[in-house]
Amino acid sequence: MKGLITILLFAFALATYSQPAEPILRIETGMHTGFSTGVSIDNSSKTILSSSGKDKTARLWDSQNGALLNIFRIPIYFGFDGDITSCALSPDGKISALSVAYFAGTAFRFCIYIFDSQTGGVKSHFNIPTRVLKMEFSPNGRFLATSHYSGENSVNGIKVYRTDTWQIFKEVEGKSAFFYDFAYSLQNKFAIAENEKRIRLYDENYNLIAEQTTSSILNYLSFSKKGDWLAVIYGYPDVAVELRSTNDISIIKKLPFNTYNGWFSADGKNLYSQAVNNNKTVKCNYFSILNLEDFSSKDIELNFNGCVFTNLKVLANSSILIQTNREIQLRSSGGEIIWSNSMMNLDLINDDQSHLKVNSGGNIVGFTPVGSSAFTFNITERKLENKQCEYPSFTDKNVLNVSCWDSRICGQGPEINNKRTDFLEENDASVSVDISNDGNTVVFGGRDFLYKADNQSNLIWKVPLPESAYGGINISSNNKTIVAALFDGTIRWYRMSDGKELLACFFHSDQKRWVLFTPSGYYDASPGAEELLGWHLNNGPDNAPSFYPVSRFKEKFYRPDIIDAIFETYSEDDAITLANQRSSKKIITANTDIRQKLPPTITINSPANGSNISSNTVSISYVINSPDDAPAKNLRVLIDGRPVATERGLKPTASASQKITVTVPSQDCTITLLAENDNGTSPETNLYLKWVAPVAIKEEFIYKPKLYVLAIGVSDYNNPELKLGFAAKDAGDFAGAINKQKGNLYSDVIVKKLTNKEATKDAMIDGLEWIQKQTGQKDVAMIFYAGHGINDNNGVFYMLPVAADLERIRATCLNFEELKQTVSSIAGKVVVFIDACHSGNVMGSTKRGGNDINAVVNELSSTENGAITFTSSTGKEFSLEDLAWGNGAFTKAVIEGLNGKAVINGKNKITVKSLDAYISERVKELTKGKQHPTSVSPPNVPDFPIAVTQ
Repeated sequence: MKGLITILLFAFALATYSQPAEPILRIETGMHTGFSTGVSIDNSSKTILSSSGKDKTARLWDSQNGALLNIFRIPIYFGFDGDITSCALSPDGKISALSVAYFAGTAFRFCIYIFDSQTGGVKSHFNIPTRVLKMEFSPNGRFLATSHYSGENSVNGIKVYRTDTWQIFKEVEGKSAFFYDFAYSLQNKFAIAENEKRIRLYDENYNLIAEQTTSSILNYLSFSKKGDWLAVIYGYPDVAVELRSTNDISIIKKLPFNTYNGWFSADGKNLYSQAVNNNKTVKCNYFSILNLEDFSSKDIELNFNGCVFTNLKVLANSSILIQTNREIQLRSSGGEIIWSNSMMNLDLINDDQSHLKVNSGGNIVGFTPVGSSAFTFNITERKLENKQCEYPSFTDKNVLNVSCWDSRICGQGPEINNKRTDFLEENDASVSVDISNDGNTVVFGGRDFLYKADNQSNLIWKVPLPESAYGGINISSNNKTIVAALFDGTIRWYRMSDGKELLACFFHSDQKRWVLFTPSGYYDASPGAEELLGWHLNNGPDNAPSFYPVSRFKEKFYRPDIIDAIFETYSEDDAITLANQRSSKKIITANTDIRQKLPPTITINSPANGSNISSNTVSISYVINSPDDAPAKNLRVLIDGRPVATERGLKPTASASQKITVTVPSQDCTITLLAENDNGTSPETNLYLKWVAPVAIKEEFIYKPKLYVLAIGVSDYNNPELKLGFAAKDAGDFAGAINKQKGNLYSDVIVKKLTNKEATKDAMIDGLEWIQKQTGQKDVAMIFYAGHGINDNNGVFYMLPVAADLERIRATCLNFEELKQTVSSIAGKVVVFIDACHSGNVMGSTKRGGNDINAVVNELSSTENGAITFTSSTGKEFSLEDLAWGNGAFTKAVIEGLNGKAVINGKNKITVKSLDAYISERVKELTKGKQHPTSVSPPNVPDFPIAVTQ
């Protein structure tokens, strides 16, 4: 009864606290971007669940290869509101449980969300009294155990919930501090390690079997898989390991190992642990394999960045899952890496905060990620360069005495001129600082907030941070902006006067992709980076939130011109006004309540993601949800990123379960469903399937694909001012290089070449229609274009045929839509090469505002269009050609790569990724760093060979 009353009281508290309805911008890389808070596996070790705090997501992974199967989102707000503190996966893998912390105005509240692992939908949620440190399902699936902590001298302990009613079944309370650990055996016995130096053992119905006091503080518990041993691991002051009986917890033997934790191998012969030095300190970047038969030990290097070892699990096949703050690795029982998923954000947590630099205006920043050399990012030029920034770092002057600013070291609030500050939020800590040039103000970067104070320790303002400012803060010398480097890989600009966020930039760990965005969602993105940002929409406490990539609202929010105006106005509102005044195209008002114009969403009910298949036909059960005023009108099915035929007359029906049968190849594949309505295309819904049927003869020996090539190059334009040196030759040389693959990788290579006078607008359109019709599902299409490209006054990109008239662009030039429609309709794999921004022409910013090739690349390589796209340069660069090369730099590199220089070491294959790597380095070498080619592959198109060497 007591438990029921508690739940009812907290249910009332939940009802009085509503999540915000406004959309929230979130980074989405396919991996966590915040500190890891838990990892769990199902009983069969097929799937892995991981959670992250300020990332505010949990993720389900395939244990065999680390493929992402699902993302679970909970209702969130800004700052720490909605942090996930732990996670648990049910024994059958069908339920994912998450514990969540909210800050309801003046006090924290806590709850547990129960998700359907397949659909991502919320099955239940209920409130709990205190923060959960650890949660785990019993092996029989009947119970969910949670350990709670609400602070020193508070009632803490273990609560066990029934999974059929989610009511409390058992409570074990403790005083003065939290319980250190608990563990289940596979036989459903339950053990608790208490802070009061006591061990308790329970049977499967939580009847006490035995309890014993210990001489040292307990740190960790682990049952052997057979259930015959309980490893008891002690912490301070005695680091020790005991094996105890699972009948009465009596000591069987003491082990001569120093460790703070431990997990049994599947056969019980080894204990895996975090490595410890002889002086009983943590040995960074290592774990240990402790042999329980001869008491030997072996340390295995993890190759992680940093030292934080957060979790380890042993799978049924004895492989080892290791989690740190930034990575998840699966290793064999001997320690060899099977797969690894790392954070895809740059690690900006640099103890030397002088790495963060900024120019006077705030539009140029420098930073040095952990394990990398320095970078400089020029926002105006959209140029990310691997070089040291010449501008200053944070102020290091004697104009003001600021001490104890790092609460992690000092253990108290900061002091300004020897006066203690008292404005830090409860549970927050200062981790970075900067002083204004005049010494009048100090800015502190916290784990949760950014604070500005005067030189008398008085708070001027505070604003919540989306992540911790561990990477440092820096005030620009014009005193208008504060630059903060956050844990999630973003650098953010805040207005000095009032703390208003002006701009953010996320940098991908590949050191190429970035996305700039304002608080209202206006953005610009480098090629391939558009999918890194999206809108999170809360749908009330009873439902899972929705998530839409910003690309689904590109027409309104893709506004590089607003980004440009930020550092002229230092106000987002004023930047919007200024950009709209300058624009000659019709402006679509971007009401940030995107709920009014939502595309559909799709949920796949079956088969389960990560399922094994042995048939070439798969029946998929799915549900489409679409706004009432914009019903779904079309469904597209992609396999590994390319379209497949669907049943004739298929009519999607919103909110009703439907089925579709898809023919799949005899290999692992990803099926993608996309629905459309009048508002746009749905976020992709993916179904990853693993092929298990034996294949006597590999498919590549049965069928060699055909390659269809459309090569277009224009040098001798009718307008002599547009003349180029090598564009036509580039197209011819490319066609010649790829034609050598006939009879090697491809059964045939069919080329349609259009150069100079042949490259009329009509001929180019006919060529696109030809390649669309000819390319079959198992074939490959390549489209190569060298010549001029231009954006008209409305921002639409055009390729220029031989008779292009710059005063009649729409009538005489080829609209990018023609290329996009062709690419999206081709059945086979598509590779596009664009060399359309040559220097020495009259079409730079003086005529039409410059080319926006980044937008073109992001369109072509989006999920719905699915083209692998190579471009000669980034959006604000020109592409170079030189007589000494005999080609444009980009085409020369492409041809060299196809002729063998891009071959994978030890193999005769040239893949998309190996060609990209060669082109990138070769073009930078040829142009001495003046030109940076790009390559983008759609999310679900795997790497594949496009050429071979003989």
